[in-house]
Amino acid sequence: MTARRNEQKNRRAWVAANAPVAIARCENYELGQVEKAMEKVCEAAQMPPVEGLTVLIKPNVLSDAKVEAAITTNPMVVQALIRMLKTKGASKILVGDSPGLQGPAFTPRACGIQQICEEEQVQWCDFTKDPVTQVIPGTVRKKLPLAKALYEADMLISVAKFKTHQLMYATGTVKNLFGLVPGLHKSPCHLSYPSRESFAKLISGIYETAKPAFCIMDGIIGMEGAGPANGIPRHIGLLLASRDGSAVDVAQSTIMGYDPLSIPLTKELRERKLTGWNIPQDISYPLLDAKELVISGYQTIEQQPKSNLFTSLILPFFTRFLKKRHQRKQPKPLFDMSVCVRCGRCISICPGKALGFEADNEAKSKKRVVADYRHCIRCYCCHEVCPADAIEIDTGERK
Repeated sequence: MTARRNEQKNRRAWVAANAPVAIARCENYELGQVEKAMEKVCEAAQMPPVEGLTVLIKPNVLSDAKVEAAITTNPMVVQALIRMLKTKGASKILVGDSPGLQGPAFTPRACGIQQICEEEQVQWCDFTKDPVTQVIPGTVRKKLPLAKALYEADMLISVAKFKTHQLMYATGTVKNLFGLVPGLHKSPCHLSYPSRESFAKLISGIYETAKPAFCIMDGIIGMEGAGPANGIPRHIGLLLASRDGSAVDVAQSTIMGYDPLSIPLTKELRERKLTGWNIPQDISYPLLDAKELVISGYQTIEQQPKSNLFTSLILPFFTRFLKKRHQRKQPKPLFDMSVCVRCGRCISICPGKALGFEADNEAKSKKRVVADYRHCIRCYCCHEVCPADAIEIDTGERK
C-alpha cells in the first residue's frame, strides 16, 4: 500500500514551472469537433502520459441540471476525454462528483454524464461511499472527508465549466475540486470559512491535497451573470487545458474581463506558491492567447472590498465580531416567492440555519421562505441550489 501511495504521489507531479495553457476554438458540442479540440489542447498543454494508469475524471456537476442550462460540464466534453484516454492506454477510467445535496447512489442522468459513462463502459463513482478523512493544508488542522476514488486513482483530471461564481467571482478547475468533499459535508465549510479570503484558503488546501495532474475547462458554452447555477448561458467557443489548474483559471478570469489577481482564490494559490507562475504574464499560450480573447461586456460578479487587514491583526475575540459585521454588509440573498417552488433545498443546505418556512398570508395555501439575516453568512449556497432561479443577490439595484 505504501509503495502504491508513493507511486501515486510521483505520478501526480504537478504545477510544472511555466506550464502552458492551451486554448483552442470549438464552436459547438458535436462530438467530432470536441474530440479534435480535445486532442489539440491536450497535446499543446503537454498532458502527462496515462498508459497503464487509473484516471479519475472530476467534471463539474453542481446539480443534475439539463445540459442546456450550462451548469454542468457538457457530457460531450467528458466523452471526448474518455475516448482520448482510452486511445492513450489508460487502464481504467473513473468519473465522479458530489453535488451539495447529493444522497447515496446519486447519478448525473439529467445532465447526460451518466449515459456517457454507460456508453463508454466506465465507472461513475459514489463519492459518499467510504470517504477518506484528510487534514487540509493551510488550515488549522481542518479535517475533511475526500472521495475514496481520489486515492484509488493514479491521476486526477479536473474538468471544469467556464462560469462566474457569486461568492468566488469565477469558478474554475481549482474550485471544481471542492466537489471531492461528499455532499452535505460541504455546507459546514462555509460556516467555518465564511469570507472569500478564508474560503480561498480552504480550497487551496484541497487543491494541494488532491494534486490534479491535468486540468481542462469546458468553455464552449459558459455562464455569465449570477453563476454558478442561475446565470445566463453564453456561447464562448473555447476549450482550455493545462497541467497547472491555477493557470487555466487565470486564463478564464482574463477572458471574462477580471484582473486575475483580484480573484481571491488565484491570489491565495500564488501566495502559497501553488502555481507554476509568479505573475500572470509568466503564463505561456502555445495556441490562442487569453489576453487576445477578452469578451467585451461579459457579465461578471460585482467585486466587493476585501476583508479589512486590521481584523486579521487584532485579538481573536474582536476579530470574530468584526468578521461577522463585515459579512453582514455583503449583498444578501432575496427570495421571490412568486417564482419559488417551495422545494426546501435552500433551507436544507444553509450552513447558518438562517432560512425556514412560515405561512404565506398572501397565498394562504402555501408557505414562504423567510430569512434571518443575522445568521446569514452570505455564502450563497441557497442561490446555487435553487432550481427555479427564485433567489436574487441584492446588489442595491432593487429595493
